[in-house]
Amino acid sequence: MDFAQPMSFDPLGSDALEMIERALHAELQRRAFSRKSEEAEALAAEVIAAYHAGVRDDLGLSIVAGLA
Repeated sequence: MDFAQPMSFDPLGSDALEMIERALHAELQRRAFSRKSEEAEALAAEVIAAYHAGVRDDLGLSIVAGLA
């Protein structure tokens, strides 16, 4: 990591968090994963990364969650 360049931090708003939570919760239920499992953490990271990459709708995030 290049510490000479300032880091960019784009916090998620409440609407984004709710959308991510819906996609994540549905997929966790479908896969019967515990919310506190390593699989859930990995899935959450994938969904959040997709949001940051530009997937900004419920359907898109649900698709990403299903493919992760």
